[in-house]
Amino acid sequence: MTGTLDGRRPAAATTSETRRWTPRLVAILVVLILISEIIPVSSVLAGTALPAIAAEFATTQAGWTMTIAFLTASIGMPLVGKLADMYGKKRLLMIVLAVTVAGAVLSALAPTYPVFLIGRALQGAIFSVAFLCYSLVRDVFPPRIIPFAVSVTITGTGIVVVLQPFLAGWLIDNHGVTGAFWFVTVLTAVLAAAAFLIIPESPVRSGDSRPDLVGAVLLGGSVAAVLLAVSKAPEWGWSSAATPALLLLGCAMFAAWLVQAGHTPEPLINVRQLRRPALLFTVLSSGLVYGVGTTTSSILAVMAMTPREAGGDYGFGMTASEYAIFGVINGLGIVLGGLIVGVTARRTGAKLHMVLAAALIGIGVLAMGVWRGEELIVLIATGVVHLGVGLAGAAIPNLVIAAVPADSQVVSSSIAEVSRTLLAGVGTTVVFFLLNANVRALAEGAPVYAGAGFMWAFGVIAACALAGGICAVFLPRRLGAEIPTAGKGEPAAA
Repeated sequence: MTGTLDGRRPAAATTSETRRWTPRLVAILVVLILISEIIPVSSVLAGTALPAIAAEFATTQAGWTMTIAFLTASIGMPLVGKLADMYGKKRLLMIVLAVTVAGAVLSALAPTYPVFLIGRALQGAIFSVAFLCYSLVRDVFPPRIIPFAVSVTITGTGIVVVLQPFLAGWLIDNHGVTGAFWFVTVLTAVLAAAAFLIIPESPVRSGDSRPDLVGAVLLGGSVAAVLLAVSKAPEWGWSSAATPALLLLGCAMFAAWLVQAGHTPEPLINVRQLRRPALLFTVLSSGLVYGVGTTTSSILAVMAMTPREAGGDYGFGMTASEYAIFGVINGLGIVLGGLIVGVTARRTGAKLHMVLAAALIGIGVLAMGVWRGEELIVLIATGVVHLGVGLAGAAIPNLVIAAVPADSQVVSSSIAEVSRTLLAGVGTTVVFFLLNANVRALAEGAPVYAGAGFMWAFGVIAACALAGGICAVFLPRRLGAEIPTAGKGEPAAA
């Protein structure tokens, strides 16, 4: 999709002086790896902090901490991709990092929960660094070393998987919610300075790329209106004027977006591409299996850190530091799933991986719901769930590659990325709506849920995984079996 003004790769990347590793290339790669790992670090911090956020702001809407970041990420990524094509990937990387710093500062200083959520919305920009870093590697590194550089940029060093849950626990236990977001602020600011000094601008441009701002407003507004109505319905009541008004507004904006997307040359999401059954089922399974499956972590934090005496038939009374063991198991499950896909995708096909992922997530979440009071069973079950998440995440790029021709893969990858990010936000809102419909009491400002709420929440995740697995079954037979695997966690280009 992108190229220089004449559509060719810059000659500077193929000269004899740049065919091998240099200290400068190593420095660029290290900075890009560290920047890409801001995403999991900030996500784990926010997810682990959910019980503390609920208590600090005395809210039953803590799930919006994750939802609003996913929502802005899903709408923002296609726009960032278009702007990066037009104005340069380093320039957009710097803007994204600056917006993330501003959001983290706002969340750290927030006097009220709405202000905190505005900060979290700004932090959703950080998700765009995944494909920006990947694209910078592709544009500025010599072809001979691009495969390795892309691989380590995507997967990182693996150290973060083990260390980030302990870091999150220590920060929250010792410095609270404010300390956690000040850490994100400092980390992002330091890496932004390093990026400004070390990373070169990409010479690749696409002069005919145009961002669809109207589509972003319509789609983002429609989803936000519906999710707000659903999440606040237990408090407002379904019969209050605000609830149906927001639902109608959301539906009207979504209908307007569909019409607008069908008549815009470069829409935010090219819905015309979804006429391909293989891509349609890939996008649906991506969102329902991977996107909704990731919401399990948010519920798990609430379960584990609620004291048993307050929670009744659930709750392990863990501190944030003690909860780190769950974070490590989840991270290792995702890594293992990615490795399995990387090793077996050529023989088995990515379709089988997506179906298996759906089964693992469905079985795992149901076990977490039924045995929610048994710590060891929940620990094993969440590992199973996140093994499924890892399988699904690594299978998605392979499914997209096999579903569409090469000249449509960038656009199609963007659709799949939006699907899984958007449905992660929708799923988080729905499961917390089900929990909030079963609040038993408030303990130090934080809600305590009835066990039935967890069963409903996990049941919805399992149903979505089943639906996504069925979508994957309808993919063409042996889809992805004869393509090169994209590997674990390859970012979808936007």
